[in-house]
Amino acid sequence: MAKIDVDFGALMGQKNLSITTSPFAPGKIILKRASFPKGEVPPHLVSYLIPPGTGRGLTGKSVYKGKLIPNTAVNVAQRRGRNNG
Repeated sequence: MAKIDVDFGALMGQKNLSITTSPFAPGKIILKRASFPKGEVPPHLVSYLIPPGTGRGLTGKSVYKGKLIPNTAVNVAQRRGRNNG
């Protein structure tokens, strides 16, 4: 296992890095490098943005195309014209 000496204050201030844990390694901290700066959306992902307020107040789950998913996801799929199966 690699160990590093790091200033967490400086690390948390970096836009391109994040700290997370993994369900596959409980108790371990993982440093991730973002593929794009925090708060920015790459041009190829702009069409996938969900408008603010979409699905606000929806709770629970529904069956959509044979799968149990959150009602907010069903709302997004219906707004985008996906076939409700």
